[in-house]
Amino acid sequence: MPTPKIKIGTLFICTILLIVSCVGCNKLENLGSKIKPAQPPQGTVIVKVDNLFITQEQLDQEIQNYNQLMDNPAAQITNRDQKLSYLNDELIRRYLFYIDAKARGYDQRPKIQEMIKNVEINVLAGQYMQDEVGNMTVTSSEVEDFYKLYKDQYQQAEERRVREIAVGSEQEAKDVLVALLKGADFAATATQYSKADSAAKGGDLGFIKKGDRGPDFAAFDEVAFSRSLSAGQISNIFKGKGTYYIIKVETIRGGQVKPLSEVWDDINKTVLFLKQQQKLQEITTNLLKKNKVTIYDDKIK
Repeated sequence: MPTPKIKIGTLFICTILLIVSCVGCNKLENLGSKIKPAQPPQGTVIVKVDNLFITQEQLDQEIQNYNQLMDNPAAQITNRDQKLSYLNDELIRRYLFYIDAKARGYDQRPKIQEMIKNVEINVLAGQYMQDEVGNMTVTSSEVEDFYKLYKDQYQQAEERRVREIAVGSEQEAKDVLVALLKGADFAATATQYSKADSAAKGGDLGFIKKGDRGPDFAAFDEVAFSRSLSAGQISNIFKGKGTYYIIKVETIRGGQVKPLSEVWDDINKTVLFLKQQQKLQEITTNLLKKNKVTIYDDKIK
């Protein structure tokens, strides 16, 4: 089972950051209204721009968001001088642009008001989701039950080291099989009689997994990975794509189910995600009963 990696609300936050950057504003309470004197926000105030404040915590969050976008460590902000440069070149400038944009009435433009509304929707919806499901937990019994129910999903892929002898006719195959049953060495026989490229290696294909050789070898896989063919055993003659085969399974590895202790964390995350989604779906169902939703199918392209 795939394990979800994205926390609830992450997609909302990404959208918010992009929209906020475009709008040029970080204080939602000031959007759509004239800038008024305000009490300093919670945290350590490090800059005052007109009647707006920038805190150390805000700067730290900005730097963290910036660094997460930088794949190259050399491009990340890591010291005080770099932080001061970012503060002056990015944050303070953004606030100055915001103040002047407000003075010019940008916030009265319909397109800007629509973007502001989208930011508000995303912020409130994201916080709503976090409040509803952010504190949910998973019990040990839930993890164990999930493991028992989907145990086969945690089975390691089985690999088999296989040797092959491929010949052009059934009679050739019968002659080879008789020689093998009389004790002939499989590798030496493959080198002498096999028409496959693997003959130079004594028919050795190395370790392969079912499906590795492609759809043309479905019949081959059916025999090579048969539960009745154990390590050290030689198969009967079988045909595949105009070629007659005899194979020998040298070694089998993998195929075991991973122990619960090894997949506990992954299952815990998966179960938590599923529980959160179920809770959100229940909330959505209830809210749909209280709110009218009209979808204009004919206008959706």
